Amino acid sequence: MRGVLSVAVACVAASILAACNWTDVNYTRQGIGTELAYPEIPAATELQNIYLDYLCKQALPFVGADAPGCPQERVTAEVWPIIVQAGLNDIDQRCDAFLAWLDQKKRENSAILAEISAIRVAVDAITNPQIPSGVGPRTLASIAAAFGLATSTFQNLNSLLLHVEHTTVQSVVFNRRNDFRAGLSNLPMAKINNKPLAVYTLRSYLTICLPMTIAADINSTVTVVQQAGVPGTPLVPTPIISAPSAPSARDTAGKRNVIREKGLDEAPDIPNIATIILGYSKREFPKSTVEVMQKVLCVPMGEVGTVGATSAFHIAIFEETNLDPPSDNRRVKRDGKIDKNERDILLKYEDCADTKVNNFYERRQLNNGAITDISALIVRPLNNAKKNLPDLAGVPDLAENTTLAGARPQIKAVRKSIQTKFGAGAKLRNLPESMADQWTRDLFDAVNNVAAGRLR
Repeated sequence: MRGVLSVAVACVAASILAACNWTDVNYTRQGIGTELAYPEIPAATELQNIYLDYLCKQALPFVGADAPGCPQERVTAEVWPIIVQAGLNDIDQRCDAFLAWLDQKKRENSAILAEISAIRVAVDAITNPQIPSGVGPRTLASIAAAFGLATSTFQNLNSLLLHVEHTTVQSVVFNRRNDFRAGLSNLPMAKINNKPLAVYTLRSYLTICLPMTIAADINSTVTVVQQAGVPGTPLVPTPIISAPSAPSARDTAGKRNVIREKGLDEAPDIPNIATIILGYSKREFPKSTVEVMQKVLCVPMGEVGTVGATSAFHIAIFEETNLDPPSDNRRVKRDGKIDKNERDILLKYEDCADTKVNNFYERRQLNNGAITDISALIVRPLNNAKKNLPDLAGVPDLAENTTLAGARPQIKAVRKSIQTKFGAGAKLRNLPESMADQWTRDLFDAVNNVAAGRLR
C-alpha cells in the first residue's frame, strides 16, 4: 500500500515541479537583469540572420527547384519591405498551426480532466480509512491536496484559451492580423528600410499570436465592454515604424498630407504650375504636395519644386502605366495633367529610387528598382525588335544579364530607329533628349509591334 501511495504522490509531484527550472529561478531573482549584453546574443544573432536569409529567398520572384538563393551581400533599403511581407506570411502559417493545435487541445481538455478525476477517485478508494492499511489522516489529506492541485494547475494554465469559445480566439487573432496588415499598408513602406526596423515589425506581428496576448486581449475586451459597453483598443496596434523628426508625410488615411489652410489661394508657389495641374488650387496642391508627387514620378531632383522641361512627360508616362490595384486605373485620365484623384493615387507611393529607375513606368515594372532581372521585360523585346531594324543590324544583342543601366544605350538607339523608320505610325512620344534612353509603355508597345512585323 505504501508503494502505491509513493508512486501516486511521486507522479503528481513530478507533474507539478516539471516547470521549475533555472529560467524560472533567474527571472524570479533578477527579472530581465541589469546588463545590456547577455550570453545568448551570438546564437540569437546567427539564428536571426539565417531566418532573414530564408525570408529573402521567399521574397525573390522565382519558383521551382532551381530557384536561386539570396546573394550574401548588403540588402538595399527598398528590399526590406518585401522581406517583411514574406515574414508576415511565414508568421501567419505558424499562427494558423497554433490555432489548429489549440482547437484540438480544447476538444481533448474535457477527457483529460475526467481522467484526473477518475484517478483521484481510485486512489481515494484504495486509501479509504475503513480499509485497515495503516494510512493516516495526514496521508489522505496530502494525496487529496496533491490531486486537487494537479487539477487546478491544469485548469489554470488552460483556463481561458481552452475554455473560451474557439471562434472567439480565432476572431481576435484574425482581426488583429488584418488590422496590423491594413495599418502597415497605410504606412510609407520606404520607412522599413533597414534590418532593425524589419525585425521590429515582424516581432510586433508575431506578438499578436502569443497566448498571453490573446488571453489579455480577450480579458481586456470583456472588461471594457462590461464597464463601458464598447470594445477595447487592440493590445497590439500597428507599430510605429519610426519616429519622424518632421511632421509625418502621411495622414491616418494612408495618404500624404495635403495641407488645407485659409489664405492659401493667392498666387501659386510654383510658376506655371497650372499647366500640369487640372483645376489647380493652392489649397489642394501646395508646393510641398507638388514636390512629393514629383519625387514619386521620378522627376529629376533639379526640377522638383518647379515646372521643368520633363514634368509633363513624367505625368504622361504615369497616366499610361497600369496601376495596382486595377481600380485606380479608372481614376486616371490621360490628359497630361494631375487632378485630385491622381494626386491621391500618387501620394500612396514612396519616393522614386531615382538611382535605379527614371520614370513611373520603370518603377512600376521593376518594383521601384528592387527587381534587377530585366531579361524578359526589356532585353529580349529589344533584341527581337532589332532584327527588323536594318540600321541596327551591326549592333550586338544585349546579354541576358544586362542591367537597366547597361540597356539604356540600346533603348535610346531602338527608340530613335523606330521613330525614323515608322514615324507617327509607331505612336511614340517625342521625349526630350534627357529621357530618350528611358523604358516607357509606348516604347514597349512599339518594340513588340516591330518584332511581330505589325509595323511596316
